[in-house]
Amino acid sequence: MIRLKSIDNFRGITIIAMLWLHFSEWWLSGEFLWFMDFTLLVANYVFWISFQFISGISTFLFYKTRILKTETSKGNRKKTVKREFILRALMLLIVSLIYNTLIALTISDPLYIWSLFILLSIAVSLIMIWPLLDISKWMKLSLGIFFMVFNFIVLSLLLEFEGQPNLFGVIYHILFYPIHLHPIFSSFAAFLIGAVVGEVLYDIYINEDKEKRRRLLKRRIIIPSLIIGGILIAFVYSVESVQYLNLPSFYRIISSMGISLILFSVFIIIEEYEVFKTKKSYKFIFYYSYYSLTIYLVHNILYFLFFGILNLPALLFILPLTIIIIGLLLKQLYNRTKSNFALKVIIGKLAHRIARIVEEKKAIEIIE
Repeated sequence: MIRLKSIDNFRGITIIAMLWLHFSEWWLSGEFLWFMDFTLLVANYVFWISFQFISGISTFLFYKTRILKTETSKGNRKKTVKREFILRALMLLIVSLIYNTLIALTISDPLYIWSLFILLSIAVSLIMIWPLLDISKWMKLSLGIFFMVFNFIVLSLLLEFEGQPNLFGVIYHILFYPIHLHPIFSSFAAFLIGAVVGEVLYDIYINEDKEKRRRLLKRRIIIPSLIIGGILIAFVYSVESVQYLNLPSFYRIISSMGISLILFSVFIIIEEYEVFKTKKSYKFIFYYSYYSLTIYLVHNILYFLFFGILNLPALLFILPLTIIIIGLLLKQLYNRTKSNFALKVIIGKLAHRIARIVEEKKAIEIIE
């Protein structure tokens, strides 16, 4: 598989941002919640859909490199890879629903069983992109833009039915509940745009000539991302105060997409032009990326560690220290066990095994 440090670094940063947001929300005492509001504002406008975007990139790179690998392997076919892909998506869906069920039981609210936490939105995005994996990147980009706009058209029509026990209320719940998290259509839009970037990266990185690769990256990724990202941010800055549209999350998804494009280009520049040189193969942020799914599921055990008791100076000391300690523990975990506790790796291996078993059974049936 084509593996870029820039993808791992971007994903790791988004996980750290999530921890910063959640720990701030959980640990701050009441009089300092204004800092929480500021942290939430930054997270909404910078990192809100960045995980979906980077997941789209890595998902498409996984799919294409897996296809490339199976084309040189005799007992395998492209169909097996697509079967493996959908199995991974369904397994993630099951994990996300189990996680949501535990949250629902904790807060005694059965509606939260279907609530659009990031895991559920990613799982649904994986399922939705499955039949679209082989369409052109221009079609993926067009669909991404379509779903981003369509999200707010549907929201404007359904918003008044929020919480109502009728068909439109149920549809609203499935697509948007709760609205401050990760609605399906906007998440899928970011995922599709990420898949387009992933396809462009794949076409570039299969070329082994370093200088040619750099030229292509500059022309096809870095410059377009910086320009488009800048335009999106400028648009939000210029019109948000006017409030042309008074819909939840409209401007933050646009600004978050713009910032995601710019940040990813920066990470590509740092990696490709070796801005920071290090003798180590893996940096601190890598471990947050490698164990991203595991961290998301288990970081809730720290909820009561300093629940509601920290003032701002204490938080600004303890929170970075906590993130550093978690990173060091992840490094030790990686060095000692590697993938044993990386849930996304475990899901991938399990899906691969099941797909191979299904393929072998079908081969036996054909022979018989």
